[in-house]
Amino acid sequence: MVVVVIIGLLAAMSLPVYRHITIRSKATAVENDLRAFSTAFITYNLQNGKWPGDEDPAVVPAEMTSALPTNFTLKTPMGGYYKWCFPTAPGTADGVPCKVAISIVGDASNPVNDDADLRLLIDQQLDDGDITAGNIQVGSTGSLVFIIEK
Repeated sequence: MVVVVIIGLLAAMSLPVYRHITIRSKATAVENDLRAFSTAFITYNLQNGKWPGDEDPAVVPAEMTSALPTNFTLKTPMGGYYKWCFPTAPGTADGVPCKVAISIVGDASNPVNDDADLRLLIDQQLDDGDITAGNIQVGSTGSLVFIIEK
């Protein structure tokens, strides 16, 4: 009985550590993806003097087919899909004011993880640690928006 209790205590103590490791690996994967994608889009803008057109989630803009890594069309580490946002007249990406951005949007079959700790860690690694301001914000539908140009 004592052995079972000790094993139970050890398992209970390891769960928070496991959760932290899982969140950290997801945040780092999203951070790496966003940096690679934004670098590709910024390079395109510098070479062509314009941004690619707006696209649907998990769709690579036609101008970027050879420049973007293939994981742009795959499910993100935090659920949902990456979306290139070059908003028209109102100038918002999911309610967040910007000129261009990359957002992570979900759908019924692939929702975005709404874990506040994960979103905050992504913001701390890429921005200012305030999810309501700066270059990483949460949009009106719960999407994560990474602003490239305001």
